[in-house]
Amino acid sequence: MIRKIVVGYDGSEHSKAAIDFLEKLEEFKQAEIHVVTVIDFTQLYSYGVEIPQSVYESIKKHNEIMLKEMVEKLKADGGNAIGVLLEGAPADALLEYAQKVGAEMIVVGSRGLSTFKGLLLGSVSAKLVRESKVPVLVVKKKTES
Repeated sequence: MIRKIVVGYDGSEHSKAAIDFLEKLEEFKQAEIHVVTVIDFTQLYSYGVEIPQSVYESIKKHNEIMLKEMVEKLKADGGNAIGVLLEGAPADALLEYAQKVGAEMIVVGSRGLSTFKGLLLGSVSAKLVRESKVPVLVVKKKTES
């Protein structure tokens, strides 16, 4: 029985597909679900780009609302969900958080949103699979046939 699951959520269709799949698992109603959203400015900072405080606050507020809505949805569906907002490189933040809380599984979509979307698609899930010490479930978004 899996007791703690960390799920990466960025609002993308792929991360929503991961949560939809998670809700179908037997562990969904018994496990503590940590829904983690990571704000990633690391790439911009590495290029010396300064984020104006008003932009930072706006992005943070948007992510807080998005995260809160998903946690409320999961709770309404019978899950024991906790929302967590982190900052940093998404894969590193998810790995560190999963270790910190003693997660037994990480669930993510196969792709997500990133600052340089076309360049980095899938890089977070690939790094999680390579470096995680716990199982990682990567969920592909269903395509319409």
